[in-house]
Amino acid sequence: MASVPPFQQAPIDATAAAAPGWRERYVQGSFRGVPFTTTDRDLSGGRRVALFEFPFRDKPGSEDMGRRAEEATLECFVIGPDYMEKRDALLVALRAYGPGTYVDPWTGEQLQVSVEDWRVTESTAEGGMARFSIVLRESGADQPIAARTDTAALARATAGDITGALPADFADRFSIDKAAGFVEEAAAELVDKAAIVAELSAASSGGLGQALRAFESGLRLLPAGKASLLRAPLALGQTLVGLVATVAALAPNPRTRMRSIEPLASFGADLKPVERSTPQRDRQAANQDAIVHLVRAAAGAELVRAAAAIAWTNRGDAGDVRDRLAALFEGHALAAADAGDDARAATFDALRGAVVRDIVARSAGLARGYSYTPRATEPALVIAQRLGGFGRTMEAMAAAIVAMNRVRHPGFVPGGSAIDVVASPAGAVRRG
Repeated sequence: MASVPPFQQAPIDATAAAAPGWRERYVQGSFRGVPFTTTDRDLSGGRRVALFEFPFRDKPGSEDMGRRAEEATLECFVIGPDYMEKRDALLVALRAYGPGTYVDPWTGEQLQVSVEDWRVTESTAEGGMARFSIVLRESGADQPIAARTDTAALARATAGDITGALPADFADRFSIDKAAGFVEEAAAELVDKAAIVAELSAASSGGLGQALRAFESGLRLLPAGKASLLRAPLALGQTLVGLVATVAALAPNPRTRMRSIEPLASFGADLKPVERSTPQRDRQAANQDAIVHLVRAAAGAELVRAAAAIAWTNRGDAGDVRDRLAALFEGHALAAADAGDDARAATFDALRGAVVRDIVARSAGLARGYSYTPRATEPALVIAQRLGGFGRTMEAMAAAIVAMNRVRHPGFVPGGSAIDVVASPAGAVRRG
């Protein structure tokens, strides 16, 4: 069967009992993803014929040079209480550079077209409606393949792979078998210290109620079974990784989770290095390094998961988090590389790469931020109206203020201190 030209509807066999009616075949029209309702469509096309008329000959000659680019004139409209937002979105699509994807309502076909002309009409007699007349011409461009990498899913997968491998790696590096008593005592003290940091982190995250009580009960059982855990390195590694994951799970949102986990990601920074003067001291130093790396890497994986769950609202906020986490992971990677442990360095390099790639991809194109200091405590919506005026973006701006500044209640944004706001067109720093 011959292919259907770009703007032409395929014929329907009138004798076919199951042939659908035109209403069933009619679909929602759109351009660059912006929908509209079409009332009329005029289609024009033809062949590019070169006509040759020779002297002293009654019959001309001709040569078919191919099909002419087809044009469609659409009469369409947008309607509803939010018609102005729909109108503005369609105008942005019509004004954009280059060809775009047009969904033809009569065929459902997706075509690459250029906008030759457009006109919009509004009237108070037809309030809540904008009528468009649009002339589209076949562009001949190939339809782009919309492919997008889910960087958040990749970041979570990287974190999961690292978390899953940590206990076995820890079991290969940690041992108190045939070790002196002080080696076991040092390892036990370090496990206690990790448990204390975890408990403080859980409390700081606001994990109150039954969840926190259950966590604390499990935490208190850890010292009781500590002696047996120290002799089962794999079980100890799994317990410590689970402890870090529990702290993360207690946080009510991704940003709180990051704040509670970051102390664990820097665990051991205040520990004095063990002098490797004897074989027993070598074992003590190796055990200390193993515990510190396990806690840091497990916390780093939770930080990557938390960052992947944040819906970024402005590029400045995303950039601050990206730089902070990248610096943390890079510091751990360099320390491991200086110690000659390439495997541990690769772990933190993988975490750094995953979080940077994800934040950069998902914050690209977002507005920049600026600082604003409200003079008094007031609702986020009032601040958004003052800075951006009334309009369709006011509520979105208020929600962004609450999210970016971790405001406890949207009706009470504290006055007297600077808050981050999505950038205005001028991008200036404003003070109340």
